[in-house]
Amino acid sequence: MTDKKKANPKASRNEENLNCGSNANTEADRLVRFLDAVKNASERVRVDVKTYRGKTYIDVRIWYVTADGEYRPSSKGVMIKPTLAPELLRGIALAAQSFDPKEAA
Repeated sequence: MTDKKKANPKASRNEENLNCGSNANTEADRLVRFLDAVKNASERVRVDVKTYRGKTYIDVRIWYVTADGEYRPSSKGVMIKPTLAPELLRGIALAAQSFDPKEAA
């Protein structure tokens, strides 16, 4: 991976949106990225809202870096209907409150 991509993960954003492996977007499908967080040196967590086959979904997925330095979506993730998002967020908030931050470090 080039230093430019490490410093600016959005540098190849347009390429990634067009080249998403089996989750590739066609002209009829749309993708909007809301989060691109570093998980570790070779993985990112991305939250996208995408239209797939005429329906809108929230996609929370791990993306991994390939040998050629490009990010690709993994099978590790979930794609949900937007109506499920509030309930999912409540569950995440409860899970985050359930542990002692001192133990997590």
